[in-house]
Amino acid sequence: MTAGTGIVAGCAGVAADSLSSTVGTVPRAALEETGYEEHTVEEVVIERPVSRVGIERTIEARNWYAEYDRAIALETIGLTRVQAAVVAVLTTPQVSVLGKTFNPVGDYSTDDLVAMIQERYDRLEDVEFVDEQPISVLGTETTLARYEASARLIAAGTTLDVSVKVSDPVAHGDDFVICVAVSPQVHGVETESEAVRTMLESLEHE
Repeated sequence: MTAGTGIVAGCAGVAADSLSSTVGTVPRAALEETGYEEHTVEEVVIERPVSRVGIERTIEARNWYAEYDRAIALETIGLTRVQAAVVAVLTTPQVSVLGKTFNPVGDYSTDDLVAMIQERYDRLEDVEFVDEQPISVLGTETTLARYEASARLIAAGTTLDVSVKVSDPVAHGDDFVICVAVSPQVHGVETESEAVRTMLESLEHE
């Protein structure tokens, strides 16, 4: 399945037959500072029927998904370097139904959000909320929730303890922007907090 499909499947609207978002990206300076690299930036197109008070239409939503990663040494499972630290940014058009704007990702679980990076991880289990911290994304003060979980790293075919960070959706322009980061805990320690914060706080979205 194409990365991002699981999360954007809920996006729709009735303001027009086709809605398009604008890509959200991490600038080059932030990537150089954190050691992350661009893995993919792709448009994901979803069609879905939507209805309210008896009015039904099929809407095409054109969403953007950007993913960045960094290699981490995982000697405990015999891997010296693996692209296991992942930060993903999803932009999806705001949904307007008869004048009411909806958050298309508000009802998704952590499992759904982590499905964005399903090329790297799957089978998220034992999810436990740890804390949340304030963060500024695209000039908006929001929160970044942190979880601990177990997930299968597809490249190694093994389950690891991971740290999962999920931002609250931010309305920016005509889109919603949401960010997810997943990385292994190295010797029980979460190591990517500062890098994730640097990338999210420098996010660009026209």
